[in-house]
Amino acid sequence: MILDNLQKTIAKEVNFSGVGLHNGKICNVKLLPAAVNTGIIFKRVDISTNNIIPADFKFISDSKLCTTLKNYGNDVKVYTVEHLLAAIRGNDIDNICIECNSEEIPVLDGSAQKFDTMIKNEGVVKQNEYKKYLLIKKPITVRNGISKITLLPSKSFKINCTINFPTPIGKQNVSFDKELTEIYSKVFNARTFCFFDDIEKMKKNGLAKGGSLENAIVIKNKKVLNTGGLRNNYEFIYHKILDLLGDLTLSNYNLVGSIIAECPGHETNKLVMEKLFSSFSNYQIVQKRPESSSNNIENNNFFHSTV
Repeated sequence: MILDNLQKTIAKEVNFSGVGLHNGKICNVKLLPAAVNTGIIFKRVDISTNNIIPADFKFISDSKLCTTLKNYGNDVKVYTVEHLLAAIRGNDIDNICIECNSEEIPVLDGSAQKFDTMIKNEGVVKQNEYKKYLLIKKPITVRNGISKITLLPSKSFKINCTINFPTPIGKQNVSFDKELTEIYSKVFNARTFCFFDDIEKMKKNGLAKGGSLENAIVIKNKKVLNTGGLRNNYEFIYHKILDLLGDLTLSNYNLVGSIIAECPGHETNKLVMEKLFSSFSNYQIVQKRPESSSNNIENNNFFHSTV
């Protein structure tokens, strides 16, 4: 697995607006370059003080239908962050500031496709510091109902994912043994989906106010209602992988390991990060040695521990 080991940020400011999937409100967003070792941070510019929310799993406050982050000092939230985070990590960005003037990130088309286009249009630049990688040292498994995720040591990034839903989705399985950015390039345009019967339940709970056939796949009477149908035959399972990539961005590092995901969801994605970081014996954080000339993870001189 060949890795580009310098940290990266977005080359230029990106501006966009859109409606939130659940709150139905317009949110204006800016993606801004950030210095090395900043990581990914959200900034609620509609709030004057204590308005920073780190993109870190420790700040997840809810993960039922989407991933919600909260600054516990000021109870400031930002939610439905997973698709944007997947686009950021999928474009190999380590450091970025996301300014927003509302609590929900726009859903746009329900995938990461439009985020991806805007990021690629402005470009990504390398920075003068090495990336940090998260190596899995021993098997980690979490279960949450029918959902289960296992992390395994590996010299490359791998995903094996299985989902099982009622017709017309059924049971699907896909495996990828590629770099994360390559996996992301396969799944980035997969849209979120739901069954028509669930929409009324969500609306009764004050959710899905901004949902439509323009930003979600809707299934009714065993058929996809969207004009044009699916973007590809794997769109349902690809979206689950997209969510997983977005949520795992909240680990703060570039993951090197194997993932086996059975019916994954936001809550299980959160639980596996909590269990992984519950003991130093589970993982190692490493960087490339500045004097190393190799880019191969299998070279024993390639990494040194930073913690």
